[in-house]
Amino acid sequence: MENIVPILVADAPDALIELCGVNLVERLLRILQRLGFHRAIIFSNTPEIIGAELAKPSWARAEITAQLVSTKAKPVTPHSILEQESSDRFLIVPANIYCDARLLAALSNRNSPTVLVDSNPPQFLQHMLQSPSGPAVVTRNFLVTCSDSAPVFQELSQKLDAREIDTLDATKVDDYIMSMRRHVRPFCFTAPQAQARHLAERIILDAAQKGTLDFPAYVHGPIETGIVALLCKTQITPNQVTIAGFIVGCGATTAFVLGRVGIGLLAALAFGIVDGLDGKLSRVKIETTERGKWEHHLDYLIENSWWTAIAFHLWQSAQLPNAFYFLALLFGSHLLDEFVKRKAKMATGRLLDDIAPFDRGFRLIAARRNVYVWVMAVGFLLGAFPQSYAIICGWAAVTAAVHLVRSFWICNVLRRRVLDSRA
Repeated sequence: MENIVPILVADAPDALIELCGVNLVERLLRILQRLGFHRAIIFSNTPEIIGAELAKPSWARAEITAQLVSTKAKPVTPHSILEQESSDRFLIVPANIYCDARLLAALSNRNSPTVLVDSNPPQFLQHMLQSPSGPAVVTRNFLVTCSDSAPVFQELSQKLDAREIDTLDATKVDDYIMSMRRHVRPFCFTAPQAQARHLAERIILDAAQKGTLDFPAYVHGPIETGIVALLCKTQITPNQVTIAGFIVGCGATTAFVLGRVGIGLLAALAFGIVDGLDGKLSRVKIETTERGKWEHHLDYLIENSWWTAIAFHLWQSAQLPNAFYFLALLFGSHLLDEFVKRKAKMATGRLLDDIAPFDRGFRLIAARRNVYVWVMAVGFLLGAFPQSYAIICGWAAVTAAVHLVRSFWICNVLRRRVLDSRA
């Protein structure tokens, strides 16, 4: 973010209230770093306490520098901000709040002075909503016109009441997240009291859950959330969870190669849960990294090692002599499926699995790792494991064919709309 400086007002103890294992000022700094900010100014009337917190090592905010300014028990005024920084624009945020990153990003993109509001908060959250003097983006010229002695948030509130500042309504911010395949309502609320902290943490945990899942993932979801609710309050990192998942996944591959199908399936079922933990944990604790985006490629490698190892075992044991032909069908179907999904995404800006009700419904049973493992587990229990492997390979081809038709249909409809609009 160019030509804009974040200003945090952080006073203990409210700014140090922990939600899902991360205190509020730390959470804000992590969010700001991921929005592209490299420095922030923190005003505090408890500088010793806040300073001690900032001095703690934190790799999740290592790329943002925090300058601590003591207010000596005086309110932060527009004049005190102007004294510290010569920038033309400021993102002013009270650090006793939880604020969705999308709201801070939307504020930062405003050129005129704007304050965040929420015109239609849900009933269950009204008692925790941030007051009208919440996060705002302002210009130097705006601060110059404010009182030199009044607290900056009081000035923002007065300007809001007098309609002398623009508003950004949280209800109007686009709540669809393509990578999550769902709508997630962005919230901004004050530090909750002890009795409401569980509710606040449930909001954060729910926001980390992806949508439009396959059927097995709907079973895994609550289990993953329960585990993440515990993990987020420990020192365990998403990367450590990824490594644990890699070990479990490799264990499944080894078991399949050795013909220990039952053990391999148990490990594969466990991997289905462990694999969802690292992403959820990183989103909950704002510990996402660029390297984490490559984790999906690692998962894909592990999964393909399973299908290859199983084919080798079935071929070697003569349980399915044509196993490698089925494996080729599986891989070919996956490649076709990825291609048509990419075409649909380029045309619509959304993932094919989440474009229409049919696509979301088909996603429940479409060919994917979790579905494969469950089908093979049933086949193993019924004494028909080779046949179940053939079934998942055939189902991969059916899924690719369905997605091919859907992608062609969607792209064709959009093309016709473009041509009609030009006519």
